[in-house]
Order: sequence, then structure tokens, then C-alpha cells
Amino acid sequence: MATTIRISEMQKFHFGNKIFYVDGEDGILTHVIFDPSTRRLTHIGVRQGRFFGKTFSLPYSAVTSATGEGIRLAIKRDDAPAAHVANAQGALLDAKSAVENAGAATGTLLMAAIHPENAELAYIIAHHLKAGQDTLIQQYYVNALAARHVSINVPSDILNALPPHRPDAVLQQEVEAIIFDYTPVHIDMKGIKVHVLDGVLYLDGNISSALRSDTIADQVLGVQGLLEIKNNLVSDDRLAADLAMALGRDTRTRDLPIGVYPRLGVVRLSGAVHNSQQKAAAGEIARKFPGVRSVINDLVIDPKADLLHVMSAAEGGEADDIVPGQYTRHTR
Repeated sequence: MATTIRISEMQKFHFGNKIFYVDGEDGILTHVIFDPSTRRLTHIGVRQGRFFGKTFSLPYSAVTSATGEGIRLAIKRDDAPAAHVANAQGALLDAKSAVENAGAATGTLLMAAIHPENAELAYIIAHHLKAGQDTLIQQYYVNALAARHVSINVPSDILNALPPHRPDAVLQQEVEAIIFDYTPVHIDMKGIKVHVLDGVLYLDGNISSALRSDTIADQVLGVQGLLEIKNNLVSDDRLAADLAMALGRDTRTRDLPIGVYPRLGVVRLSGAVHNSQQKAAAGEIARKFPGVRSVINDLVIDPKADLLHVMSAAEGGEADDIVPGQYTRHTR
């Protein structure tokens, strides 16, 4: 039995998906082959060219990633003929494969997802198993895999209760509408990236606070068909604290009066350092820090600096600094 893994980490094989070799795109996914006894993916079928190109059965070991945006391989296009496995054995499944529920409703297979650590079947998506919709079926409902046939056993009451598997574009549109209508985060929208892939919502970029980050995720939890939320938003409050700690630990900037002031990932460094090397080092540390989009290095060079007076002079490069809002700096 495969270990528990999140939907976002699974590999998804959509028939007709683009194929990306290490030296460029060429071809589409035509089929997959599973060992019917272990339910592990062993080979994928790749057709090079658009219409009359050759189809190769490539070992699963050649796959580095597989999502709705395409399948990436660890080989070059010219290596495909040598990697081809003639007469690969197993249950061949493609877009014409039937998905039959206990001898009753029958749909067709749209895609198969596997656990990346062992290639075991995780779930399938069937079209028209329920009239007019796509349905995600977990592996524990799958009875058997055979050539162009998947046998499942989902009780009718459970099948009727399963939500539709909705297209990423539809989910994206609904999620964006909810987030954009949430007034408290309007000021943060320019720092937020929203992307739905394979039913998983990815929230990336920067936001002003961890509380707002959590609130956004809560707002979209009820979107039907959303399988998982990957909240990768970097909040300014956390970024200020973590970057200040990094500056405090680095031997080049330790114990210096440096203030850290992020705004949606744009970090202003203010205060004073003893020499130009320390100023450059502080800027370098900040630029390379995860979640930082850019750095405004307003540090001044003052060999005698040892304190940062937070509420004294106006900003603009002086050693003393005043900034409204949250303030975080590293200390001894």
C-alpha cells in the first residue's frame, strides 16, 4: 500500500498531454501501461510529431515530472528510439479505455495519477461515469486493470455524492472571483499569484501578513472540485522576522543596527553599517533570501554606529530611521 501523499505531489498522466524532452517539446502522451497485479505504472506511450509520427513505449524511469501542463522526460528526443521497449507487457490504458462500475455505469478514462515514490495507481478521472461530468475515483474503488478497461466498484450512493471534477480554468475563475471580492486583501493583490493546476490551488507571491494569508485560504476552501490548497504566500511580518534573524546570524552583519522593512516582498534595509563591505553583504543576504522580490538598500556607512533610533529622523538614508507600521531588526 502506498504511503499517504498530497494530491499536489502526485504525477498525473493526461492523455494528449505535451511531452518535453531535455532538448525541447515533441509529441504527446498516447497511453500508459500498468502492471495489473501491482498496479504500478511501467511504461508510457509517446507519439512524436503531430499526425503520422512514430509512437514509442518508454520506461517510467524516464519520467521526471507529470502534470496537466505536460510530461517531462530525462532523455533527449533522439534517444527515444533506443529507449523504446517493444511489446511492453501490461494493461494498456488510453483515452478510449472504458471505466466500468460493477457492470452498471460505464465511462471513459481521462487520466491516471500515480504516487511518485513507487508508481502505484493513486486515482483516475473518468468521463461520463456520471452523466455530463468528470469524476475522480480513488484507487481503493478500482477492482482491476486490463487492456483498455478499468473495473471499479463504487456504491451508487457514494458515486452520486462524489463532486464533479471541474476543469482548472473554471476553478481558477471561481477562486479569483472570491479573492478579488474580498475587500481586506485588495491592497495586497499586486503581490499575489493565483494558479490552479490539476485541481490544486497554488497561492504564491507576497502578502502583508500571515493572518491575511490564512484568511485567503479559508475564503476558497468551499470551492467545489478544489482538491488541495498549496499556500506558499510569504507574509511581510514573517519575512521581516526571518530576514532580520538571518542578518543577525551572518558574521558579516551580526550586531549591526539594521532595520528590515518589507512591503509585499520589496525589502528596504535602513540603519547603519561600519563600512561598504557590510552594506554590500547586507544587500546580498537580503536579495538571496526566499520571498524577497527586490531590495532597497538605504543603509548608510557610519563607523561609529551601534544603535538604530527607531523614532527619530525621517527616512532617506540617514543612520537614524522612522518608518510607520511594523518594525523588525536583529539585535545582539
